[in-house]
Amino acid sequence: MHIHEAIKARTEDQPFIVRTSWLNDFGRYEKWVPKILPTNSVLCCVAYATLGEKAKDPCRGWQPSARDLVADYWEITA
Repeated sequence: MHIHEAIKARTEDQPFIVRTSWLNDFGRYEKWVPKILPTNSVLCCVAYATLGEKAKDPCRGWQPSARDLVADYWEITA
């Protein structure tokens, strides 16, 4: 789905969006990649870098690339 569709599809249980190209074939993260939490606050989009169950401190103000914005393979995740 496109980024705007993924943002609208989020639920309380799955509030993050992620590009499927950031995932490997097993549905687990291959490397440190962001899970994005879109907000309407001054924080804008918050990126949480994760590796499996491990997470780094969040980073506010994620800045997507043009490829991120036009990609049609976004999904929601917990």
